Amino acid sequence: MVNYFVQFITVLLIYLIGNGLVRWLDLPVPGSIVGMALLFLGLTLKVCKLKWVEGIAQLHIKHITLLFIPFAVGVWHYTGIFWIEGFKLTAILAASSIAVLLVTAGMAEFFEIKTKRGRQNGKND
Repeated sequence: MVNYFVQFITVLLIYLIGNGLVRWLDLPVPGSIVGMALLFLGLTLKVCKLKWVEGIAQLHIKHITLLFIPFAVGVWHYTGIFWIEGFKLTAILAASSIAVLLVTAGMAEFFEIKTKRGRQNGKND
């Protein structure tokens, strides 16, 4: 439990740094996106070790569907938009979902191959 708390604080600090950078540099991007980019860079450059955030990340992924409940409930308030712009919205949602699926699958496969290659070469990160 303490491990999750420390990992949560680590991710929270990276998120807050991202928000601070967005405010300081007046960037037109959400702070959470900048924070994720910083975490990605930190993990890629080995500044941040995977074990520092892996447990809490797995916990978040395990319960990510809970984050979509407010969105799904909110959509029901705007069903009229779907009747007016339904085809456009369906096409956009389908295209963006397929794009996310393909990019996620590609990245997962890339990192799986990279991990296997690292294990074959005797590297354990």
